[in-house]
Parts: sequence; structure tokens; C-alpha cells
Amino acid sequence: MKKSRIALSVILGSVVLVSAAAVSIFVVTNDVSSSSGHVADTAKMSPAPLNENAALPVQSRGVIDSIKKTSYEPDRIDLSWSDAEDADGYSVYICDRDSSEDYVKVKNVDKPEVSIGELKSGTQYWIKIVPFTVIDGETREYPESVKKTATQAGEVSNLHVLHSSDDMEIGWDKSDSADSYRVYRSVEDGKFTLVAEINDPEQTSYADDGEVKEGVLYTYKVCANRTLYNGVNYPSDGKSIKLVSGLCAPTDLIATSEASRVQLSWNYNKYATGYNIYMAHGDSDLEYIDATERNYFITDKLTAGDEYTFRVEPYYVISEGKEADGTYTTCKIEVSKEDTRNAATAAGSGTYIEISISQQHLWYYENNELYLDTDVVTGNNDGECNTPTGRYSISSRAVNTTLTGPGYSSFVNYWLGFNGGIGIHDASWRSSFGGTIYNGNGSHGCVNTPYDKVKILYERTSYGTPVIVH
Repeated sequence: MKKSRIALSVILGSVVLVSAAAVSIFVVTNDVSSSSGHVADTAKMSPAPLNENAALPVQSRGVIDSIKKTSYEPDRIDLSWSDAEDADGYSVYICDRDSSEDYVKVKNVDKPEVSIGELKSGTQYWIKIVPFTVIDGETREYPESVKKTATQAGEVSNLHVLHSSDDMEIGWDKSDSADSYRVYRSVEDGKFTLVAEINDPEQTSYADDGEVKEGVLYTYKVCANRTLYNGVNYPSDGKSIKLVSGLCAPTDLIATSEASRVQLSWNYNKYATGYNIYMAHGDSDLEYIDATERNYFITDKLTAGDEYTFRVEPYYVISEGKEADGTYTTCKIEVSKEDTRNAATAAGSGTYIEISISQQHLWYYENNELYLDTDVVTGNNDGECNTPTGRYSISSRAVNTTLTGPGYSSFVNYWLGFNGGIGIHDASWRSSFGGTIYNGNGSHGCVNTPYDKVKILYERTSYGTPVIVH
């Protein structure tokens, strides 16, 4: 009988020893792959307290086998993990390992997942998960597990084009959370190819020395990246910019000033859909003011004697609402102080028509407010058919009439005469207006105007409306 009791006590002692060894588990998981996925390692560390109420020892009780990062954001980390047996919930702690070794409790969760926001980009964080159970009102903790991970690097900012001729180059502002950059290129088909890995965080430009073809649309994407000690990369999603090779800065940009306005002209770029115009008054910042598909632009009246800066930037329309910008050219000019032909003063009431021969443009003001403006074609610049300059007023009006003269007979819908046989009228035989057409292909002296514009002029003006030509 005694012998049996001794044997039983030995057996019971063995059971206790097994249960203690079975639950002595501490788990640490590390990110060991790129942002496309993470693999977790586990390691045994310090023993955890026993569950004294357990009837039978279970090795997996309270233990988290794996933790996975499920988000790839610069300001948030989402985790999920294997459900710990018998756990009623989980305490979550976080440590910013770039600046501290201390953990701060974030929250308690009752499911094996957590989302932690308002984090710093490109920063290493260690996150500790502690399963717990509540028995008879007492909270007991199981072994903790730690996930060593990081947020993705912050995006680069101010991605812009530096060159877009046969030398394609882009630049961007430094990302404080990145230690490297990756540059990808797509050629019209949307499929990106890695073309550069820049391991110097101070280098914030990339020149494409590959073979680029003029007139071809290229898309470049720059991803900021943070690499941790274990070689894991945490890249940003990337910022993209579209460039057309050959969409370079306009050449021979010329600015002239007349009657308090500025006219800009430049050489055509065959790849440009149009040109964006920016202007700055004095020391102010450049602001977008308009766009044109022509290779010239005329401003409204500016402040005489003041200096203005202009920027002309070509663009290429990719699709509706989307365009690629080229590089730009800037110039400065002081608006002429001489304004002896000031139209507003000459008009008196502030309602008048103003025509510039050198700028091949017409403006119509009502009460000193610009109501309409348009390109025109004035008299042929040959010394015989030039449109006369001076101050006039509308002296004749007609609709659906025929203009006749030596060698011509032309039907017009609207006629506004201001100097005998010289007047403003539509010209259905013309397909374009403005520019330098009047040099060699001008009118017999009249001001040829687009139909829709002269129709408005006819409806808004009357006999006596001042006309100033300069």
C-alpha cells in the first residue's frame, strides 16, 4: 500500500513539471520581407505564469503563434495575429524604436487584430501584444509577443520636371523619413520598370540617360523608401509625373509693352497642345492667368511703370482633364509709362472699342470694364492698305450688306464703320485671326473680326461709340 502511494506521488510530480515547461513561451516576430508581404519568426524567451485553474496542461494556451502586418501606410499600422486559446482579450503596447525603448499602452482589444493610427512615416515601431484572461474578476496575462515593424516612408513632394527635351530629368523635395529613392518609368502602356535606385537621401533628382524618343509620353514614378537594420524595405506608394520628350521651354520669348498692355510671343513647339501663361506683379508670386493655343498672348491693361514677370509653359493634353507640362521660359518687362493713346481717357464715358495694330487685337469696354476681346486682322501692312490710327467713333451701321471697292466685293453680316469706308466687320473667308497674318495677307484697311464677336459688338454698341486705333 505504501509502495503504491509513493509511486502515485512521483507520477503527480511529473505532471506538474510538464505543465510548467509547456507554457514557458515568449514570441517575437520580425518583418523580413518587402511591403508585398511579411514573414514572422518565433523565439522562446522568459517563462510565463501558470494558469493554476487549468485542469490539464495545454501547450498552446495563451500563446500567439504569429503576427502579420496588414497595412502599408505612412501613418498607420494594422496587425492581425493567431487567436490565443482561452484569451478573453489582448493588451496592445507600442514603442517608437527610432527614439525610445519604452512601451506605451495603446488599447485593449477583444479580437486578434488592431489598427494604430497617427504614427510618424518611415519610423520603426515595436508593438507588443499581451493576451489576458479574466477569472473570478482577476485579470491574468499570458506570454507577450512583439512585432518589429515600421510605417511606410512618406511621399516625396513637389515632384516636377527639370528637362523635357532629349534630356529627360525630374526633381523633388527631400523626404525626411526616407533613406533612399526608387524611380520607375512607364512608356505609354502603364507598365512601370525600375530605372534607378538612389541610395543617397540628399539626391533629389533623376536624369534619364536611356534612349527617349521625341514626342513620346513618359510617366515617371518616385517612391521614397526606408530600409531597416534587417534589410526590410518600407517604400511609399509613389508620386507620378508625366512628360513628353521634346516639350521643352519656349525659345525666343519676346515681351513688348504698348498702351499699358504686354504682348508675349515665342516660337511654336510642335508637340505642344497649348501654353499656360503665368504672371507676377513686382515681387509677388507667379499666378496662372490664362492659356492659349497660339504662340502669342496679350494681357489686359496693367499698371504703367511697374515691372511684371511672365512665364510661358507648354502643355500636352493626354485626355480630358489630364495634361503633361513641359519646361518653361520666363521674362520680365516694365510696362511703358507712355500712354498718350489712353483709350479710357479719350472715350470719356468708359465705353469704347480699342484696336491695337501691332498686337492685332480688339477690346471692347463698358463703363471701363472689359466686356469682350478678340484677335483681328487689320489692313495689309504694305503702306497702301494699312488701317489708319487715331480716335474715331462709329458713324455707320449695317447688317447683311456687301462691301465693294477696287478689285473686291464681299458680303458681310455686320458692319460698324468708323472712318469713311474703314470699319469693323466679319470675314467669313478667313479661318484664323491675329498673329502676323496682316503682314502680307491683311485686309484693304478694315478690321476683320470673327463673326461671333462682331455680332456682340453690333448688338452692344451704337452710333457715336468711340473707336481708338493705335
